[in-house]
Amino acid sequence: MNTRNQKRRIMEPELTNVIELFFAFAFAGFAYIQHRRATGAIAETQAAQQTTNQVLSYFDATDDTVTVAPPEVQGRSYRMADSTKRWLTFDHSPVERESLLRQVAEAEAERLDTYTITVPSAWYDIEYGLIKGSGGSGKGTTL
Repeated sequence: MNTRNQKRRIMEPELTNVIELFFAFAFAGFAYIQHRRATGAIAETQAAQQTTNQVLSYFDATDDTVTVAPPEVQGRSYRMADSTKRWLTFDHSPVERESLLRQVAEAEAERLDTYTITVPSAWYDIEYGLIKGSGGSGKGTTL
């Protein structure tokens, strides 16, 4: 039994070293993962802040640094509602209706927020998908 205890005493420091190394690697791995998460979170926060600043600048009437809608601005801010399109084309000939809707579709495809569309009997100023102004002559309709 004496030799057995001696072997156990000899193995204990080696086993202790192995266990200490295992925990040292485990803590180093944990620290590395935490560092990557923190670095990623900082980068995401900075990107989100930059996006927010672009969107705010786009809608700020006094700031003209952002002239094209950022991709984060959803389509509804510059797209015309179906009900507005129905009102826009009301009492126009089929040819003028087609022309008006085509001009709106082209402007929306370009993501324009302000534009003017015209047909022989009328013109319309559009801003953010809403009719801001209009005028015309011809059919006797009040625009």
